[in-house]
Amino acid sequence: MKKTILLSIFILIAFGVSIPSFAYNEKDLENLKKLNACEKCDLSNAYLHGASLIKAKLRDANLYEATLSGADLSEADLRGANLDKAKLRFTNLDEVTLNGAVLNGADFKYATLNGANLSRATLFGANLTGIDLRMTNLYQAYFTGANLSGVDLRKTNFSKLNLSVVNLSGADLREANFTQADLRGANLSGIDLKFTNLYQANLMGANLSGVDLRATNFSSLNLSGVNLSGANLQQAGLEETNLTASDLREANLIGANLREADLSGTNLYGADLSLANLIGAELNGANLKDAKYCKTWMTASEARNDDC
Repeated sequence: MKKTILLSIFILIAFGVSIPSFAYNEKDLENLKKLNACEKCDLSNAYLHGASLIKAKLRDANLYEATLSGADLSEADLRGANLDKAKLRFTNLDEVTLNGAVLNGADFKYATLNGANLSRATLFGANLTGIDLRMTNLYQAYFTGANLSGVDLRKTNFSKLNLSVVNLSGADLREANFTQADLRGANLSGIDLKFTNLYQANLMGANLSGVDLRATNFSSLNLSGVNLSGANLQQAGLEETNLTASDLREANLIGANLREADLSGTNLYGADLSLANLIGAELNGANLKDAKYCKTWMTASEARNDDC
């Protein structure tokens, strides 16, 4: 009999058929189904696709690589749970408690998180495309390397969060709060940042190419090494901003306030500096080839009108 079982397994492997791995504790899974609760239990790799787990108590549970796609986890308690690489596509996570949960590499694509609590949660490399985080508590959440492309983040509070190397391309960030947020190396290309609060945010090495930054206040920020090529910075507040070695090729800087800004080594090739204020700005080593000047106030408090 044993030989027959072994032979069957070898045949399945030979034809590329995967053998399911039941890493979870079957008793724990049974308890969850009966009691809608399974705190500190092992549900790693469990298949719970489409399950109804409303208000489920899963605090500190191990849900590593669990399949929860399409499940209803609204109002569930998942504090401290391990959801590394969990499949959460189209999952209802409205008002779920995920304080301190580990969600590295989890797939949240098209999940709902309205009113959810993600404070102190770790979402390193998580896929959050297509979700709405506007009413979500993100206090001290860790988003390094997460994919937030195309997400509606209007008025979302990201203050003091770690968003380094995060992909925010195509996201709606209007009126979002990034006060003191870590956005080093983040991808913010092609988005609308009008009226976004970036006070004291760290954008070192971030990609903001082609963004609309009209009326955005960047004063006193460190933007060294940032890619702002083709960006719309019309009337932007860049007073005393560190823009050393930044890429501002063909940027729209009409009416921008660059008073006392550090533009050392900055690439301003083809940039439109009409009506801009450059009084007291540091331009040592800056590339100003083909830049446009019309009523531009230069460092020596003299207007330049080459292109009027």
